[in-house]
Amino acid sequence: MASLNSAVRRFIRSNNVRQAALASGAAEEFARSYVAGSTVEQAVAVVRRLRSQGLLASLAYLPASDDEAETPAMLLDSITRLGALAADSEISIKPSSLGLRSDPASAASRLDDLCAAAGEVGALVTLEMQGEGQYRETLELWQRTRERHNGLGLTLPADIRRSEREAGVLAAEGARLRLCVGSYPVPKASGHRSEKEKSLALVRCIRRVMEGGGYAMVASHDPTIIAIAQEVASRNAVAAFEFQMFYGVRPLEQRRLADICYRSRTYLPFGPAWFEYLTTRIAARPRTLFSYLRAVGDKR
Repeated sequence: MASLNSAVRRFIRSNNVRQAALASGAAEEFARSYVAGSTVEQAVAVVRRLRSQGLLASLAYLPASDDEAETPAMLLDSITRLGALAADSEISIKPSSLGLRSDPASAASRLDDLCAAAGEVGALVTLEMQGEGQYRETLELWQRTRERHNGLGLTLPADIRRSEREAGVLAAEGARLRLCVGSYPVPKASGHRSEKEKSLALVRCIRRVMEGGGYAMVASHDPTIIAIAQEVASRNAVAAFEFQMFYGVRPLEQRRLADICYRSRTYLPFGPAWFEYLTTRIAARPRTLFSYLRAVGDKR
């Protein structure tokens, strides 16, 4: 499956397909289903619409450059412009956008500033995990920052074996933990390989967090995982948890969960690198490739 996804991504990003899609406007039109837009104003408008449907939002910025200061600044701007909607909204940030690899001290300072600003308006911050390579450094950054900002969330990808152990330990501390299958390559020795193994690992992580006193953010579109999470929560009388899904993926299910009184949050990317993100989403669901190519052809 991973090789198919990579092949689809390479095809969409090939010069001929990319140029045709961008010139015709088809790519931008298709992207509206998965990306809030390229500007803060567009993202705020989508958050407003989602909130009117009972959905919470998690904003993630898609930077055009490697400037490590760009993403924190844009996320700060977004929560400022949200106004009253900032309360209970979330912003998600990658360690690479903080400059963790090149300068851990500066990364910690940027994350601290982001958490402080978010806290002033009642917004939440969740630190993402970019694979196994920086797992230890990301965990340490989260732990240090959480000493000052207790509500800081952390993403634990279940395809990394050690995440299950961390889920239990951190849940006992009452941590906010985003639990997902994982999307970054993981070495065979330290990760689960098959989709079944990953799903089972995710279920174990959900159980550890819900049974251990943590706040679970169940980031999955899988109907089976969603049903299991509901059952585990019910069995343990856990009311404080939420579901998270990508913008544009199973939107009716997101609204259904909100309608039956579950906290349902939409992961909402925005920014100038929307095309690169779009290719990632299409690669994750190869069957959408045909719809994308048809849209490009119809616009030519």
